[in-house]
Amino acid sequence: MLIQCTRALLNKMKIPQDELAPQEGYENFSKSLKAWHANVVNIYRRKAVVLMNNETRYTVVIYRPKPKDFARMKELIKDAIITALRMEGIREDVINRYMADAGDIAFSKTANRSMVAKMNKAVHEVEFMQEYLDEGTPIQRYISIVTGRSIQNSPSGEWFHPIEKIIESLGTYRGKNENGDLEDVLDVELYQLKIKIDIDGFDIWRRVLVPSTYSFRHLHNIIQAIFDWHNYHLHKFMIEKKGVKAKLIVMDDDPETLEWLDFDAYDILQERFVSLKEIFSDNGEVTYRYDFGDSWDHTITLEKIIKANVFKATYLEGRGERPPEDVGGSWGYKEYMRIMADDTDPEYESMKAWSESQRERKLSPEKINSQLESCISGYRYSPRYY
Repeated sequence: MLIQCTRALLNKMKIPQDELAPQEGYENFSKSLKAWHANVVNIYRRKAVVLMNNETRYTVVIYRPKPKDFARMKELIKDAIITALRMEGIREDVINRYMADAGDIAFSKTANRSMVAKMNKAVHEVEFMQEYLDEGTPIQRYISIVTGRSIQNSPSGEWFHPIEKIIESLGTYRGKNENGDLEDVLDVELYQLKIKIDIDGFDIWRRVLVPSTYSFRHLHNIIQAIFDWHNYHLHKFMIEKKGVKAKLIVMDDDPETLEWLDFDAYDILQERFVSLKEIFSDNGEVTYRYDFGDSWDHTITLEKIIKANVFKATYLEGRGERPPEDVGGSWGYKEYMRIMADDTDPEYESMKAWSESQRERKLSPEKINSQLESCISGYRYSPRYY
């Protein structure tokens, strides 16, 4: 595997010129798949090594490397690439074959101005999505999932997503089926989750399939989409198990949000960097609370685990309309339902007018799944009615 480095990165690793490999010959497939361009940059005053695959432009990041890490950069690069591909649900045997075929890591200078320009674009995308960089570890798990779905264009005018191109390229490491088609590259573990709003006397729930490597930030975005919540309010996830210290998985957009938390009473985790697998492997249920005023608690139950060749969240089915936003919690919701059931009530007309912008929209399963396609990078509520 050839890592084509900028001068800044070569200097950091203290690699002498006479130990560099030739930089030519890695422009075309399949050698281009086994070569990466790399640079060391500062992202908000934190060092990061950004690697971009020559063939697919898929990006991998090593964040906040310490001085001693530059001496073991080969090991870190290997671990970072393997980790990123595993997070995408790529088959273990495909990853192993790719790494074996790529061979031992060698370093060289960058290839040409065109590749450097593409690498600089990759760096800008990492900077734009820097909230997905985990300061707690050099090996990054979630930034590649986001940047891998940023649209790119080729010299021929083709538009593509790096993740799609790397999956297609890695297909060369799979055999062909009886029809002559390449076997699937993906082997994704999907969690079937039933998510129920806890309101006495009401049966309001949704069922979804979610990759186990998705983070709880992704799950938050999914819940907002499938219930058509507006994403106006704070939220958190809670895990309580007898005999074990309770866990809180919290929003972490602003470091100040952590200041009021009780670290003695809870294990505090940040939702962007905790995978579903880390939690559901030991817990069958998780509680999600949305809107700390109305306190809409959702019980999330892991029903079963299935294998699939798709890496995406899918809405399956559901029942019941969720409460309007800001209706006043369970008591307010029951009062709202009482008024709306009686068109002679003096508050009926005003309540009906108010609820128009607060109620759940009647979205088709197809529309919900279309919205779930963006759950990796974020959720934004649209007021348009469909």
